[in-house]
Amino acid sequence: MSDRELNPEVLKQLQLKVMQDVSASAIIPLMRIGDQLGIFRHLSELGEVNSEELANASNLDERYLREWLYAMSAAGFANYDSNKKKFSLSPEQIAVFANDDSPASMMGAYDMLTGAIFNEEKVKEAFKTGKGVDYKDSCPICFQGTARFFKPSYEKNLVKSWLPKIENLEKRMNSGASFADIGCGYGLSTMIIAETFPNAKVCGYDIHGPSIDEAKKLAKKAGLESRIEYSTADAKSYEGNHDYIAFFDCLHDMGDPVGAAKYAYNHLEDDGSVILIEPTANDNPEDNFNLFGQMYYCFSTIGCVPTSKSQEVGLALGAQAGPSKLISVLNEAGFKNCKVVKKNASNMVIEARKN
Repeated sequence: MSDRELNPEVLKQLQLKVMQDVSASAIIPLMRIGDQLGIFRHLSELGEVNSEELANASNLDERYLREWLYAMSAAGFANYDSNKKKFSLSPEQIAVFANDDSPASMMGAYDMLTGAIFNEEKVKEAFKTGKGVDYKDSCPICFQGTARFFKPSYEKNLVKSWLPKIENLEKRMNSGASFADIGCGYGLSTMIIAETFPNAKVCGYDIHGPSIDEAKKLAKKAGLESRIEYSTADAKSYEGNHDYIAFFDCLHDMGDPVGAAKYAYNHLEDDGSVILIEPTANDNPEDNFNLFGQMYYCFSTIGCVPTSKSQEVGLALGAQAGPSKLISVLNEAGFKNCKVVKKNASNMVIEARKN
């Protein structure tokens, strides 16, 4: 193809998109630096400051801080008053960048992105061999980032918007039902369940031992250690029967999701339900070609598919499997009554009843 055959406007828009992505990617290490060194926190506490004042308060080098502040201001992640030559964070910027307990916090995304970059070599080799990358071999930042990334959404939605769509769940949980959180990671979702339903029997299981260790520490810190039973186990080795078995953003990561669903079917009480929370997706791939789809397909390529392909069967559903494929997995496992009960821009909730 010669240059004369290129559509100049299409080319310009494509190059602009690349530059937008490059700009967004270039800020990743700066966001981590701002987070890890407490720069966002200092800005939130100090109000309007110049770079010298911030350097004194943070005990960090002024020149590095000044360039960092310019980058944040250029991105719209900080504010700059050109008359005063001072920087500040708005209440919204504080909620997103400086307060890890805020329901609007998004700093975990930068941990996940950093972990994904560190996984590049392993995944590149997997492209050649068709094999997977064992979950435990992922960059440790991935585990921390996953917990931080999902925490705000789960704190905002899990017991307020998602679980209320499961028929009779609140009544049964308040009466002492048993709830198993499969693939619980650091146990943030498990703790939300245990805190909300103190009469319920709550268990958390994960294949990654260090994540379970961290979950136990966090539960103890929150005063919930006596109300949660954590164990290192995969989706086909946990024990006991439960009224509810949940797969929160993890079924698509499993090598044998059908086997995991069958195992759950066999470990449910007769009137029990499996609860899936999965990234929102449409059944047709082309309908996912948007901002969320780009993010989830990228995370899936670097994390979800390699993890699944490292396990037995290696079905590799991917993070954008779509409701029809997920429900077909549940149907194959024996569930007859499966439906999407809640859906928003980022997540969908599927209930599968045993009877």
